Amino acid sequence: MNTDRFVLLFSLILFVWIPSSGANNPTNDMASFSIEGVIDIKPELKAKLSLTDRLVIKLFHPKDGIEMDAKFSIISNFQLPLEFRVSPYIVMDGTTRHEKYVIEVFTDKDQDVLAIADGELLGRTAGTVELGSRDLQIILNLLRK
Repeated sequence: MNTDRFVLLFSLILFVWIPSSGANNPTNDMASFSIEGVIDIKPELKAKLSLTDRLVIKLFHPKDGIEMDAKFSIISNFQLPLEFRVSPYIVMDGTTRHEKYVIEVFTDKDQDVLAIADGELLGRTAGTVELGSRDLQIILNLLRK
């Protein structure tokens, strides 16, 4: 019986302590871990879009020519312009591995994000973008090669 009371008391302490322990933690503000903006298309490339295309948003950190911490978001049914929000992976300590990322957006015609099919379009940020950035504009303005 004494053990049951101890377990109950310990459970109550954890129940109260765990949610409040991060109350003033700045990592609770998930907006600081995301990038938001709008994806659109160059008008003369609209004819290249098909109803079966998927839109792929790829977020990665470039390091020595290698795409680190890559994360893909795939949207099957989309209309442009499209508002987006992407976030990198959050590690166990509640932070991200990097502070700046590149965003590539491309269409996928063959259901294979690693292969390039004829007519797939590409748009990307000019360089790295800091987490917490807002009002970013990415234009699909190139044929994917």
